[in-house]
Amino acid sequence: MGKPTLAVRLKYEPNRDGERVIRIRITKDRQSAFWALPFQVTEKDFNENGTKLKENWIRKSYRDCKLYNARIYDAYQKAEAAIAFFEKRDLDYSAADVRQYVERGGFPDKLLPYFADHIQKRRNEAGDDLGKLETVGVYESTIKVLRLYLRSVYALADTFPDEQIDERYWTLGKLNKRDILDLKAWLETRYSRNSVATYLGKLRHVLYEAADAGLVSYEKFPMRGITAASVRKKVDRLQDEEIQKLASVPAEKKHTGGRKAVTSTEHARPLAMSLYLAHGARLGDAIIWRIENYVIEGEQHRLRYTTSKNKKSMSVLLDEEAVALIAPYLVDKAGKPRPKKAFLFPYLPDDFDKLSTEDQFIHLRNAKQRARQQIIRLGRQVGLEKRVTPHVMRHSFADMLRRSGVRLETRQEALGHSDIKTTRDYEEQFDQEAIDEISKLYANRRTTVGQQS
Repeated sequence: MGKPTLAVRLKYEPNRDGERVIRIRITKDRQSAFWALPFQVTEKDFNENGTKLKENWIRKSYRDCKLYNARIYDAYQKAEAAIAFFEKRDLDYSAADVRQYVERGGFPDKLLPYFADHIQKRRNEAGDDLGKLETVGVYESTIKVLRLYLRSVYALADTFPDEQIDERYWTLGKLNKRDILDLKAWLETRYSRNSVATYLGKLRHVLYEAADAGLVSYEKFPMRGITAASVRKKVDRLQDEEIQKLASVPAEKKHTGGRKAVTSTEHARPLAMSLYLAHGARLGDAIIWRIENYVIEGEQHRLRYTTSKNKKSMSVLLDEEAVALIAPYLVDKAGKPRPKKAFLFPYLPDDFDKLSTEDQFIHLRNAKQRARQQIIRLGRQVGLEKRVTPHVMRHSFADMLRRSGVRLETRQEALGHSDIKTTRDYEEQFDQEAIDEISKLYANRRTTVGQQS
């Protein structure tokens, strides 16, 4: 691929005074990005054939030509320096990366401002993808925890501004392994093992990006050799008789007082059973199923949708129980078909599509929390000893497939896993329990010997 090229150009659209913004066009691999400079001229005052050598982009007839040409020259040099910076790294980069570098005046030399830039970059790339925005939320939680750590270590008051914390502590080039070990020790006294692994994992990712940018040494990478493995939580599974109990036993009704729930608890049972019957669907997907996702093809009833987690296309053939469960949600109170864009289960507002992406994210997060709590409560109300959650319904479906002898590859497709290792991870928990049963043989042996003697 060729080296980037630079050119000074005017923005296409003039303002009401007929002036147009001066921009530096950065082109690489046939892709262009424009760095807008903070001044404007009319088209007749601009020389499109101007060069760096002659510094003649603004014609001599313009009263401030020397000043403007000097400013353009200075910006041109900064763009060249940015290109040189990226070229020295011997890593792939784009014209947009160069523009971002010069607009920021280089990369921040402090960790937290750099971390905040990374979050903003991810947010911009996520657009209206709610799944990616959820990942952005994890990075935002991580930077909050890092600031909390610095407040604790340096005994800073709660009123001490985040901005000053960001600018005062942790220079990227001076961050060392001892700093990370101290952070890890502090995290381990306050958070679960999985949370520690998450926070350190996100920090590691950002530091690798900083190393790619030449701001952190690979040779003295501060997180080299530091591990924090997460632990897969044991997830209960419901057996056939427990699934039947959840599906049919009347839920105990208790007056909780307070105002009416946003979403009636009567929808918890159909939602929970749909998670199980629709091939162990994820709660985040079921919440956003719409009427149009329910498709009837001859005698077949299917749910067709794209998973939010890995963008996998699903086509789930529904059995009679699932069809009967969903049927009431396809029509309104008058028995008329509901709009195709309406949500199947009423956990999100009707004007959801008109909301900003940020408000959609908040509504979706709250809806999932609400549905999860309702399903947990439903499990208790029908008398199940196991704690029922949406993920339990997914694991229960996976366990049913395993017990039925369904091939691993088929189970992977049914669960919508991108990587078969994830499906195997489900199995490891099942297999471990089977192995644990062996220990009971010792007790049986002792009982038998005792009876014989």
